[in-house]
Amino acid sequence: MFTGLVQKIATVNSINSRHGDIQAIFSIEKEFLSSIKEGDSVSVNGVCLTAYNITDNVFSVDISNKTLDVTTLTQLNTGYKVNIETSLKLNDKLGGHIVSGHVDCIAQVIELEKDSRSYKLGFKLQHEKYFKYIVKKGSICVDGISLTVNEENDEIFYVNIIPYTWDNTITQYYKVGTMVNIEIDRMALHIEKLLNSKN
Repeated sequence: MFTGLVQKIATVNSINSRHGDIQAIFSIEKEFLSSIKEGDSVSVNGVCLTAYNITDNVFSVDISNKTLDVTTLTQLNTGYKVNIETSLKLNDKLGGHIVSGHVDCIAQVIELEKDSRSYKLGFKLQHEKYFKYIVKKGSICVDGISLTVNEENDEIFYVNIIPYTWDNTITQYYKVGTMVNIEIDRMALHIEKLLNSKN
């Protein structure tokens, strides 16, 4: 589990094919790598992956076909930047919202404009069936970032990115057309299942 509070930005060192799956190697600050160990879960752009081959400045993850089918990780290439977060510990503060690292669908940035000191971003889901779970003032996870939905209409939702988040996540590299990973608030999915239960 994660909080959606991105800790660091990592850079893709290399991408290696592994019989259909891929291995991605990321470089990141040594200080961050000292906080994880072999087999730990890390969130990479909102996708829960397992870290291994950890050295002073790099770590590796394997990305399965199933994950590639439903996320934007197919777009990874050498030099790309990604959001990184370590898994939640029981005594950690929950500053964002509970994020599982299981991406539901992808979305496209269709609007990006300056809004005072912040940035207003509009996203259109690629899978319309998930739009019913997005509500104004509700939580949404975009590329591993816990955000609040400010508006939602016509299958588009909007968020505001404050200066700190802009400067410390890959949102600073977004442009109109960028594809992002979306995780719906798990609470909405659980509530729907309970309401639809026949028991």
